[in-house]
Amino acid sequence: MRVSLLAIVAGAALGAAALMWFYPVLAAGICPRCFGLQRLAPDLYVEASMPAADRSTLNALTKSARAQVATFYPDRRAHSLMLACVTSACNRRLGGRGAAAVTYSLGPLAIVRLAPRGLSKTILAHELTHTETHARLGALGQIRGQMPAWFDEGLSVLVSDDPRYLNPGRAGMERCKALPQPDLPASPFKWAPRAGRDNGLYAQAACAVLIWAAHKGGTDAIKLRLETGARFP
Repeated sequence: MRVSLLAIVAGAALGAAALMWFYPVLAAGICPRCFGLQRLAPDLYVEASMPAADRSTLNALTKSARAQVATFYPDRRAHSLMLACVTSACNRRLGGRGAAAVTYSLGPLAIVRLAPRGLSKTILAHELTHTETHARLGALGQIRGQMPAWFDEGLSVLVSDDPRYLNPGRAGMERCKALPQPDLPASPFKWAPRAGRDNGLYAQAACAVLIWAAHKGGTDAIKLRLETGARFP
C-alpha cells in the first residue's frame, strides 16, 4: 500500500512538472517573482520593468474591463490571476508564441497571460469573459465540451464589444461582420491554430452566437443554459 501510494504521488509530481515545462505560465502563476513579475493588484502581476505610468494605466484598464464584463456577468465567480508582460522576452518566458493573450483555466481557476500587444481594455475584457464563462461551466463542463470553442470565443467577442469583429450598434444580428461557416471549430485545440491563421473566425463566431441568441430569446438564454448545465449550442 505504501509503495503504491508513493508511486501515485511520484507520478502526479512528474505529471505536474511536465505540465509546467510545456506551459511555463502555470509555473509563473505559482511563483510570479520567479519569472520577474511584480504584484500590481491582488489579481494582477506585471513585468518588473514596466514603468510606473504604464502600471497605472493598466490598473485602470483592468478595472474598466472588469466593469465591462460585469454588464453580462454581474457576479464575479472566477478566481483569476493575470500576468502581464511589456517585453517580448518576458512573453517568451511565459510561453507566449504570438497570441495577444491566452486564458488557461479549469472551472473557476484561471491564469491569463498578456503579451505586450494584449494590454488593452478590449482584450482584457475578452479574456476575463472567458474566465467567468469557464467558472460557470465548471471543470466537468469544460472537459465534456459543454460549450464549443466557437461559442466561447464568440461570446467573449460580444461581451468585450470588440470593434474588430463587430459592426457598431446594439441591433442583434445587424452587428455581424461575417456570416459563420458551418464548420467552426468546436475544440479549443482546433480553434487555436485555425484562428491563428485566420482572425476572421472571431467575427464568424460572434455572428454565430448572435444568430443562436436571436432564435433562443436573447443573450439571457446563454446565462440560463450555463446555470442549468445544458449543452450548447
